[in-house]
Amino acid sequence: NRFSFNYNALAKTGVKVTSSQDNQIQHANDQPRADSQVVPNRNSALLEATNVYGPLLVAEGEFDSEADVRPWSAWWLPVRSSYLFKGENGEFAPLEKYDKYRNKRMLNVGTSNAAGFEREHFYDPDAAPWEGLCNAWATAAVLEREPRKPLTLGDLILSVGDLKALLIKTYESAEGLEYFGQRYDGDSASVYDDIYPDQFHKIIQAVLFEQHRSFIIDKEPGMSVWNIPIWKAHTKIERDSADGRILHVRTWLTGASPFIDDIDYVGTLPLSFEYVYDLYGIYQGDGIFNITHGVWMGPSVDFHPDFVTVMGEKIVHKSRNIEVENSVVSDLVSMAGF
Repeated sequence: NRFSFNYNALAKTGVKVTSSQDNQIQHANDQPRADSQVVPNRNSALLEATNVYGPLLVAEGEFDSEADVRPWSAWWLPVRSSYLFKGENGEFAPLEKYDKYRNKRMLNVGTSNAAGFEREHFYDPDAAPWEGLCNAWATAAVLEREPRKPLTLGDLILSVGDLKALLIKTYESAEGLEYFGQRYDGDSASVYDDIYPDQFHKIIQAVLFEQHRSFIIDKEPGMSVWNIPIWKAHTKIERDSADGRILHVRTWLTGASPFIDDIDYVGTLPLSFEYVYDLYGIYQGDGIFNITHGVWMGPSVDFHPDFVTVMGEKIVHKSRNIEVENSVVSDLVSMAGF
């Protein structure tokens, strides 16, 4: 393939959980667990969500929320693919079309060579299959309007896939992003349990439930990175029947998928994730618990988000390809219309 928590803002969903799901929850809850009164020693650098957004307060129930704007799906542009700079079957590649536009329409720039620069500096046919621009795509998909129409400029036709690829290239380097948790590199300094579930849950509350904004997760720990923009969450919180300081949580997240069949795909192809964890805390009264820490449970011990990226107030972005200019790409996307 080439190509401070406000509970008034939450609504009970009434979504039913099947008996098989209940059994899975019970199985996860039967796992050995730490003393609920003992708060484990953790690296303070990995508690940044608490530092930024404040303490985690939760209540029992089922809650859901969606971002005001859904991120869009697109291919993650693997670095071992020549798609960006080398056309096939008589068709020009996205960066070849970009060069043609700059050379014909913007004569003062000299000779544009974005395709050549990409081939010489970033193309790696021996790269791992997962290596690509998922970080740039996820950020662009959260912040930019989706290119939905092709653009015809005389004999030069830029498809939706071309325009998305160019837009994604302008987000390869982005300043102003806020990172929570560390990337797992497999060395002695890496903490596999990070991002901790209480930190993860706090981000969901603060960003998606309170602000109705999307955020990005690396969907699982490990050497590979798969950044996915998340726009929807549903969470179920139940108090333990034996120990009232423990809350059993099951959270479903929905994001935009980069695994598309058509390079010109328009819209949001949903991709769902399910995470199970326990939150430990102190009951504050009025149905509210002040959470001290959390533990991944069941399948989420091995499969949980590695780190989370949140959009800051101001994002300054650019391409690592010095021939690709934000203003030129923005003009092309705007001319195509939405």
